[in-house]
Amino acid sequence: MSLFCHKQASARTRGFATALMMILLIGGQFLLGQPAAAETQQHRWAGDVPIMQGWQIEPELGFAFDSPNGRIVMIFASTSADEDDIMAFYGQTLAQLGWMGGAGNWVRGAEKLVIGKVQTARGALWRLMLQPR
Repeated sequence: MSLFCHKQASARTRGFATALMMILLIGGQFLLGQPAAAETQQHRWAGDVPIMQGWQIEPELGFAFDSPNGRIVMIFASTSADEDDIMAFYGQTLAQLGWMGGAGNWVRGAEKLVIGKVQTARGALWRLMLQPR
């Protein structure tokens, strides 16, 4: 990779990571430029991943960056929703966005998205992990 391409990739990576962190830092308080009150009309997004209504993003735990093989985005959130409702939401929503799969594992193109409950020092949280296949 030439130095010029490396500098472009670094700037693009910083730009993407900065944009995602800004979304995460505001805790999903804005939806496509609208206050979160509009959640009933549209979905919230973080790093091209839809965020289910009622989820509270844990911004200090998430991260995003571009790797040589593709982007990696990790989002942690808490919710009182039950697992069946969560998987139904993501199954329906992701299918509309061209993702294939279910039961916490979806693929689209060169990326995969894994959604599951994990135990952390804060207790149980939902982890959404977007990564290269």
